[in-house]
Amino acid sequence: MLRLLKLFARAFRLRCPNCGGGPIFKSWFHLRERCPKCGLALERHENEDYFLGGMMLNIIIVELAFVFGLILWGVLAWPNTPWDLFEDVGVPFMIIAPILFYPLSKTLWLAFDLCFRPARPEELHSSHPPITP
Repeated sequence: MLRLLKLFARAFRLRCPNCGGGPIFKSWFHLRERCPKCGLALERHENEDYFLGGMMLNIIIVELAFVFGLILWGVLAWPNTPWDLFEDVGVPFMIIAPILFYPLSKTLWLAFDLCFRPARPEELHSSHPPITP
């Protein structure tokens, strides 16, 4: 259980879930090939669709946040519910939130993957020198 907490705590900080090293992002949308500290391949290329789960995680969390926010806002504003304001805030939120959540969804997906498939020694630092940030 402690291992899972460590993996996800590191992922929430946008660090390598395996070791906590970083930075692991070249830019907002681009992950480095390997962790600069432990050498873990950050895009574990078993197939081309590795981060499809991360994209789905992104969509699900943003959609749930929108729905719960909408319900909470509607309940708190009842009976004078500002429907026009819902539209004015909701549409930009649904466009901007997935972009803002994108890096976090990748690190969380990697942490989730490491829960079930821990990094093997051959995936780590031994055959690849660390990448300088």
